Amino acid sequence: MPKRNKPEDTWLLNAEVQYTIKEIKSRWEVSLVFIDTKDPKHVLVQKIGDYRSKRLAEIYGLNMMKTAAKDARGTQKVNKNDFNINNN
Repeated sequence: MPKRNKPEDTWLLNAEVQYTIKEIKSRWEVSLVFIDTKDPKHVLVQKIGDYRSKRLAEIYGLNMMKTAAKDARGTQKVNKNDFNINNN
């Protein structure tokens, strides 16, 4: 039987978890975003569901974000300046 856990995926244990909501074909799609705290450019986006209203999607996204995070209080953060995003 093959191993279930890959050594290269150990960064997910200490990743910051956020959620995103997008409207696609009149449904609200919820995705979890896992961001490596040591290397913020290392990101994994996983679709978790879609809902008929934005409010339901927000509730589900927040609940899944807290469930998936190692640190449910949200004190494990990534520095937003690491991304060099230009808002112009």
